[in-house]
Amino acid sequence: MSFIEKTEMELIQLAITSEDLELLELLFKSEKMNVRRALARNKNIDATLANKLLFDPVLNVSYIASFNPNTTQKREFDEDMITPCVKCSIDERKLDCLNCIYFKNL
Repeated sequence: MSFIEKTEMELIQLAITSEDLELLELLFKSEKMNVRRALARNKNIDATLANKLLFDPVLNVSYIASFNPNTTQKREFDEDMITPCVKCSIDERKLDCLNCIYFKNL
């Protein structure tokens, strides 16, 4: 199965577990927020990739990237924008946002 044919869940699994920097670069280009968010948690990404994720246009990704130990740059976040969804620590492979108690209370 080629990279393009993989499901979102398969891409998330790769984003979480891969050590292959070329593959991680490809995953960084994913249009799927949860793939990039999972990638931001991966301790195998290098500083260049971690810093790119830190400035991802999706706050859910960039906030998680700010905690990756390979991130060398800093970014300030407006605390009013940091919702429970942004801070969510649930593994992307197990996310069920529509049934989350925080989502229902937003």
